[in-house]
Amino acid sequence: MSTSKNTTLIIVNYNSSKNTNKLLLSLKKYIYLDINEIIIVDNNSKDIKNLNINDPKIELIKNNKNFGFAKAVNQGINKSKNDYLILLNPDTTIINNNIIKTIKLINSDKNIGIIGGKIKYEHKKIFTANNTPTFLTGLFEFTNLKKIFPNNKYTSNFWPEKNNKITKPIEVSGICGAYLIFRKHDKTGKINYFNEDYFLYLEDLDFCLNMKSKGFKIIFDPRSEVFHIGGASSKNKYNMALNHWYKSRKIFFKSHLNRVEGIILNTIFTLEEIILKIRLLIINHD
Repeated sequence: MSTSKNTTLIIVNYNSSKNTNKLLLSLKKYIYLDINEIIIVDNNSKDIKNLNINDPKIELIKNNKNFGFAKAVNQGINKSKNDYLILLNPDTTIINNNIIKTIKLINSDKNIGIIGGKIKYEHKKIFTANNTPTFLTGLFEFTNLKKIFPNNKYTSNFWPEKNNKITKPIEVSGICGAYLIFRKHDKTGKINYFNEDYFLYLEDLDFCLNMKSKGFKIIFDPRSEVFHIGGASSKNKYNMALNHWYKSRKIFFKSHLNRVEGIILNTIFTLEEIILKIRLLIINHD
């Protein structure tokens, strides 16, 4: 089955032009002929002049400010001409052509809304797929309790790959947004958008859970792999990234838990943020 007539690649670039160029080179090596449109959305990068876009398939959207990840993805979705969209972080590289099998899999099953492959890192092991988070997931995975109880069962239950070697496609609840493939339209013909309340972090899991609520399957396909540097767009901006994380986790759990659980968890999040800020002030004062 040919995929070249209905597949668009979207890349959100923010001060990552060097990495984006590497991604484009890997694309040409492995899957260039299998996509017919590449949309790069640039969030007002300082290094935009270094971006190599001399390619007839590439269309560049230049923003005059950093709109965040979700809104930039939505810009790419609106601009795309195709039914199937690949989302890759600028600091990923394609390491083989197995991604083609994954694209063909979503093409072949109308009930698959999102599919993603395994994300590999050079010196660390980070999991790619998620199960549905609960109140206790929020408490033990999304706060510093995770550092105190690293092997707690709620964290283990959240990550399907943590205690299992997965070798073939399985159904999950969420896929990391650094590499996922999704349908542009839902079953009623409406466009599937990311929630722009999220500037950075958790918009991918929110997107997957919303797609699941529309009756779609979310599939993790470990046969398809990309390499990911991780954090390239936000490194050296730790405090900014941390603030976005604090905001996103509150938005997420308020949206995906019942009202009482959401209020309790967000209160815990706020208390943790206050304690960490006080601790940081004391350390800096000393």
